[in-house]
Amino acid sequence: MKEDYKVDPRKIHIDQRKKDTRRDAWDRDHMPADWEKPSPKSNKQISNAAPVFVFAFFYICILIMIDSAT
Repeated sequence: MKEDYKVDPRKIHIDQRKKDTRRDAWDRDHMPADWEKPSPKSNKQISNAAPVFVFAFFYICILIMIDSAT
């Protein structure tokens, strides 16, 4: 009875097969073993420091105003 439930491979069309289209699968299967995925360059560290620069600018301006008042 189990043989009645088997699928005939000839009846499965090529477009019905599941394809692995993920980028990492392509990298794993087609790139050399020592290849490393390049990381994108980011300026996030500079943008994270922007509030510090703004605070430092105002702090220096306050020091200049205090110094010029005396």
